[in-house]
Amino acid sequence: MEFYLIHPREISALVREKRAIVIDVREREAYRIFHYQNARNYPYEEIMCRSLCLPRNRIFILYCDYGSTSLMAARQLSKEGYEVYSVVGGIEAIKNYQRTILPESNC
Repeated sequence: MEFYLIHPREISALVREKRAIVIDVREREAYRIFHYQNARNYPYEEIMCRSLCLPRNRIFILYCDYGSTSLMAARQLSKEGYEVYSVVGGIEAIKNYQRTILPESNC
């Protein structure tokens, strides 16, 4: 199965329309400081160790700091048969996008 690259503006539509699950693959401390609303935290190492039992019938949207780690995780999960999207630019792109739609936000 393939994986896909998406822009931060596409996240909410995928969550709403396809019931996608957003996964933050950064370390737990970075997740605690700031994360996308309702994102789950599964650090990259957990995904690579295959210690997760993710539902096969769901779509996953992954992000990291800048997009490279989530890209590697998306590649691995897609090889295992999951439908996966990786956010180009990671949490930094998400923050920048949120600032453009919510200028008064303190992301």
